[in-house]
Amino acid sequence: MSANRSRHVVLVGGGHAHIHVLEGFAADPPPDCRLTVVVDTTIAAYSGMVPGFVAGHYRREQLEINVLPLARRAKAQVVVARAVGVDPRSRRIVLEDHPPVEYDVASIDIGSTVAGLDLPGVREHALPTRPIGVFVQRVARLVEAAREHVSEEPFRVVLVGGGAGGVELAFALQHRLAVGAGIRVKVSLIDRGPRILAGFPDSLVRRVQRSCEARGIEILCDRRVAAVAAERLRLTTGESTPYHALVWVAGPASQPIFADAGLATDRRGFVHVRSTLQVVGHDDLFAVGDCATLIDHPNTPKAGVYAVRQGPFVTDNLRAWLAGTSLRTYKPQSDFLMLLNLGDGTAIGSKWGRSFQGRWVMRLKDWIDRRFMRRFQLPESASMGLSS
Repeated sequence: MSANRSRHVVLVGGGHAHIHVLEGFAADPPPDCRLTVVVDTTIAAYSGMVPGFVAGHYRREQLEINVLPLARRAKAQVVVARAVGVDPRSRRIVLEDHPPVEYDVASIDIGSTVAGLDLPGVREHALPTRPIGVFVQRVARLVEAAREHVSEEPFRVVLVGGGAGGVELAFALQHRLAVGAGIRVKVSLIDRGPRILAGFPDSLVRRVQRSCEARGIEILCDRRVAAVAAERLRLTTGESTPYHALVWVAGPASQPIFADAGLATDRRGFVHVRSTLQVVGHDDLFAVGDCATLIDHPNTPKAGVYAVRQGPFVTDNLRAWLAGTSLRTYKPQSDFLMLLNLGDGTAIGSKWGRSFQGRWVMRLKDWIDRRFMRRFQLPESASMGLSS
């Protein structure tokens, strides 16, 4: 590599960690490098506020981050195209309907998709929660379908997936339809495991279960979906469950970008990274957030809180790579403040194995989320540096 040539830093995806990189590079640009951001959409939805939006408490623009102002402040070129592959040998990011982008060092922060989309009928009949932006756009259609429901039976909403996302959306939809729109609604939450919120503290799970009972939300555990048809899903037990709206939030699955890249992955297809957030075997390629699995901490949940915490580390390590200095090692926090929005102005939280509940918990969550958004929602200006 010529010493006179500026190095090309490529950020693939506009996830929670990469907006930290853009902020850091804008404040203190590394010398002798140029920066490119590759995104399939310039608007990123903040996942932490999506349940509040579904419940009717936030406007759509309140949970959206426009990557363009952040990129412009960092003097980055923006390429709007979907990344479909990585060629680590030739150091190229392969794009759909666009020439590949070559890099000297790259970082990938593209999140995950939803597991089980290939089951018969799921893509045709279910509303998946990923991509988040598409889900946010389609929520209004679900609410309108509920308003147009003329049968004497309740409007049945079934959510597949009993993790934190499924639980929050169950409460949010119940509130939006029953309280916000005055619709008779029956919400059911289906999970394949023996209980919802696997891996979460028992005290938090008990609070959620009691709140579900009080709100009439049905919990169905140890159920696996075999196939989906119009207004009915079939379980592997042979049972069938009717629905009018089916929300698919069945846990994370890897994006296909890593499938043919020859990179080390876990059994689910998430790319393996070291504690420096570098892809195993490729020091010039980083991966952060839900798309990656730490080889030293493989059971770290795919949750936005970890992507946010990785932001400063990948920012510093990209700088260190460019400077040829030592990289920081990231260790995921063993415990973090978990806050679940119940959609009715209250929330349930847990920390250090203890749980708590009330309106004050929701006020805390709202304060944290709004503070995060104020930091990264920059005013728009001219779209200089935009490529498509």
